[in-house]
Amino acid sequence: MSAHSLRGRLTCALLWCIVLTWAGWSVCQFEQIKRERTGLWDASLREIGEQILRSMPDSVALLPQVPPAPAAAGPADRKMSFQVWARGRLVVHSPAAPRAPLKPDFRDGFDLRGIGGEHWRVYSLTDARRGLTVQVGRSRAMLAREVHGWVRLSLLAALGLFVVFALAVWWVIGRSLRPLTGLRDAMLARRPLDLTPLPDAALPCEVRPLVQAFNAQLQRVDQALQHERRFIADAAHELRTPLAVLGAHADLALRAGDGAEREAALRRLSAGVRRSARLSEQLLDLARLDAATAAAPRVPVELAELVVIVVRDFEMLARERGQRISLRTEPGAIRGDVDQLGILLRNLVDNALRYAGALGQIAVECRRARRDGVEGLCLSVADDGPGVPAEDRARIFDRFYRAAGSAERGCGIGLSLVARIADTHGARIEVGDGLHGRGLTVAVFFALADAEAAPRAPRAEEAGAALPLLQERPGEG
Repeated sequence: MSAHSLRGRLTCALLWCIVLTWAGWSVCQFEQIKRERTGLWDASLREIGEQILRSMPDSVALLPQVPPAPAAAGPADRKMSFQVWARGRLVVHSPAAPRAPLKPDFRDGFDLRGIGGEHWRVYSLTDARRGLTVQVGRSRAMLAREVHGWVRLSLLAALGLFVVFALAVWWVIGRSLRPLTGLRDAMLARRPLDLTPLPDAALPCEVRPLVQAFNAQLQRVDQALQHERRFIADAAHELRTPLAVLGAHADLALRAGDGAEREAALRRLSAGVRRSARLSEQLLDLARLDAATAAAPRVPVELAELVVIVVRDFEMLARERGQRISLRTEPGAIRGDVDQLGILLRNLVDNALRYAGALGQIAVECRRARRDGVEGLCLSVADDGPGVPAEDRARIFDRFYRAAGSAERGCGIGLSLVARIADTHGARIEVGDGLHGRGLTVAVFFALADAEAAPRAPRAEEAGAALPLLQERPGEG
């Protein structure tokens, strides 16, 4: 039997409990039997003595005048001997009973006597009206023989019950664990990527939670595989065209006839490399989001500080395009994942810079607001680019969606990342017109962290203050 067998352990535990219980019961029974005066042996002596006395005739004259000669000990004397005395005369006795009184003082009750070199337990009972005295006794040898017979019979009965119970327990446990064997066979017969849930209806209730935990893990693994397959398919689809374009620009640069043509081809090649790098970055962000767990830890984050850091990262790009960025913030903490919030901010600002065009304007704000009675921070990024028609705004958060008629070539991933991160943070997205009635505004409302939820009047320097992050002149954001 294997040391790790559940069936073996349960069977051994149950059988040991039975053995110990039987042993305890046997000890208690033995102590009860041998207890003086109140024990079962003394009770049997008293009962036998009373029965013999009741069986005697009322008249002493009816009793034999001369007691019969002693005979060889019969089966009865192996358990007990008795004597009947009538006014000091032995009139009846068992075959192997001694001729001398078992209890010479003829006083009623129990006594321990030494007779013929043996210890006897005797009991005497007198009927004064008829002048009869009955004495009943057992020697220690008789008691030992009876105990040995009782123990032998008990052991045989216990051994038979033990074997029957062991077989019954082994069969019941095996039958109870049979669904697990079927579950194992079903798993071994599965294909390598078959992650469908395991059936648990027929399983014992003690094992069902474990299988349900397995099913939950299988579901998570299946989701991870689906995300991985989708990411690979998306990456292959989105990278195929940019790589082909890069190859075409490289071929043009190699076949260029003069320096000007070669420089133009190299400029287009450089722009294609930047677009491919941005696409690769967004695909990696998408993969990280797919791999992230829904229960990722949320910590208090000062959103205004994060906004300032992210916007500064785009300062050089805005300067190259001659774009201007204005930034207004108010302090406040929300609960979230810093890395995911950074991805959200980078994609909002990058999308605005990309579609605002050269010499465009971008306004980034992080202001306190209230939505449906909830205090929070509203992060908004607005531009003055061509914008998105109202009927298409609901679709801009779909993966790989590109607005029709846009001159800027995007990959359609950025705003889908924004929507996913906002959803995991319980934030609300609002879309509207951009600056000066043109362009697009994307706003994300986050509820304040618990410690920040109480209403607070902003300080004078916070309310509506513009941070001099970038100089307000062409070429400076």
